[in-house]
Amino acid sequence: MVLDTKELYARSLLKGKRWSPEANKAYVMPKDEFHTAFDSGNLQEMEQVVAYFVSRHYMIDSPRITKLQRYYLGDNDIHYWANDKKLRNRADNRIASGFAKFITNMRVGYMLGKPIQFKPDDNMADDDKVDQLLTDFNQANDEKYHEKVMKTNLSVTGRAYELLYAGEVTEDDNGNVQTPEIKMRAIDPATAFVVYDTSIDRHSLFGVRYYTVEYNSKQYSYIDVYTANTTYHFKNSEGLTSQSGNDYELINQEQTSFGTVPLTEFINNENRTGDWESKLDEIDAYDLAMSEMANSEEDFANAKLVLNGDLDFSDNEVEVKNADGSTMTNDDGQPVKVPKIDTKDPFLWLKPSVVPSANGSNTIIPSSAEYLTKQINEAGWQTFINQLSTDIHKDTNTPNTTDEAFSGQSSGVALMYKLFGEDQERSMQESLYTRGIMRRLRLLGNFWKKNLEIDSPDLMNSYTPHYTPNLPRNNADLVNMVVQIANSNLVSEDTLREMISQVTGVSADAEKERIDDEKQENEGPSQFDDAPLKGVNPVDLAEAQAKAKQQVPDAQPKTMNDLFSAMRQGQSDDKSDNNAKS
Repeated sequence: MVLDTKELYARSLLKGKRWSPEANKAYVMPKDEFHTAFDSGNLQEMEQVVAYFVSRHYMIDSPRITKLQRYYLGDNDIHYWANDKKLRNRADNRIASGFAKFITNMRVGYMLGKPIQFKPDDNMADDDKVDQLLTDFNQANDEKYHEKVMKTNLSVTGRAYELLYAGEVTEDDNGNVQTPEIKMRAIDPATAFVVYDTSIDRHSLFGVRYYTVEYNSKQYSYIDVYTANTTYHFKNSEGLTSQSGNDYELINQEQTSFGTVPLTEFINNENRTGDWESKLDEIDAYDLAMSEMANSEEDFANAKLVLNGDLDFSDNEVEVKNADGSTMTNDDGQPVKVPKIDTKDPFLWLKPSVVPSANGSNTIIPSSAEYLTKQINEAGWQTFINQLSTDIHKDTNTPNTTDEAFSGQSSGVALMYKLFGEDQERSMQESLYTRGIMRRLRLLGNFWKKNLEIDSPDLMNSYTPHYTPNLPRNNADLVNMVVQIANSNLVSEDTLREMISQVTGVSADAEKERIDDEKQENEGPSQFDDAPLKGVNPVDLAEAQAKAKQQVPDAQPKTMNDLFSAMRQGQSDDKSDNNAKS
């Protein structure tokens, strides 16, 4: 990630402007020029096109992305601001705030804390094979974690890149070629981009992923180029800043089965900016305020001591010795004495100074000791940093969970209003994220259709991702709400199972299977067969069966509505008992 390339990391540091005005622009080129370069079979023309975009991305876009990644890691620009405090023996603390990581983690957890559910449309015929293919793909690629990585990249840099590629071809025991496994990876936004055509639909022409490897004191750069049908692997040992492409070396190339560029670009918003990118000035100001306060406290601890008066060493003097060890004497023959000063001594004796004047009178200067410090406006400083924190949370639509107003005593409606801005951000970002997921599903459909796994790639268009906001929940209130909805008889049992699954942790489909299994067990052989028992009067048998049914009634609810009816009956009985007691 951000630490992989030292030179790129260094270029992301603060040097005047944060980044070039040309940064964060979409990459486009005329479609006819693309085909001229890529379809002609002339590698030199292709290499020139790729080298131009790689050089531009590496020099202009990557510093911006790397800076944002540094802030997420807590390596803010406060660590690199230049001053001469250390030269003046002053405190120079560099405290970086964690606003960037807090806002990103809140946004990721709120939107994707609960896994995305992939559900087919109601009008789609049941196709267990497609469901199984999609389930296996998600499990093999740890789709739940992958979505969080993608969303983190989106929140930090404003863009994220996802690469689909096929694994190695294998054969079964009979020698039949198996469909290769499709793999999915999130690519570092600082080293990837997609080039589009100039049409209003902006169709992707090709995608690029580049990276640098350090080995044996040498750097090697690799560039992977993805088109609709072919993947090219280049090697460059001269650096990534050249736009000629003459130093590009084609290592190998391979055919793909996705039918379009397998590198998908996700965007966080139409401007492709991060969730807190616009508040970098406030984050820097907050870091500076915190650092300066820490410097003031440290400078106070190391403040200079000012003494007024004379040091009294009358009872604490030592004789000065000569080189031979004898006592040094003055002109009067008296031993020369000097104050005995111990730097570890926690106190000093002071006495007033007597300053003689010309008229014969003396001026007495009282003794005193105090540290030389400056007055700190702590109240004003606290107001300043609180205002910065409030502005950062407000302008990024991120709730401040440490705010006293954001307490557990707030009503549900009050909390909804506090999360209103966050919900608006989540709604827009879900729509953009869904575009990327649907492109992923279409790529999967193309691959499986070409490998004869499914009948048509259009089947994947019937699947829609469903998001569930990850909010703290009150299980008691949720159960009561489900009971009230069940009383209305306005929703189906499947809907009730989906709602109650938030409490039980069991999906609606799994819960339905459990209920069906219990029904089959309960509908097994009864205690008495229909055939008369040997030696038993049929009249006595009927009486025994009726008596057993009265003693052990069938209390197992048959449906979800039966369950809630039993719950309501139990609540009604409890109220009747309480009223009778009162």
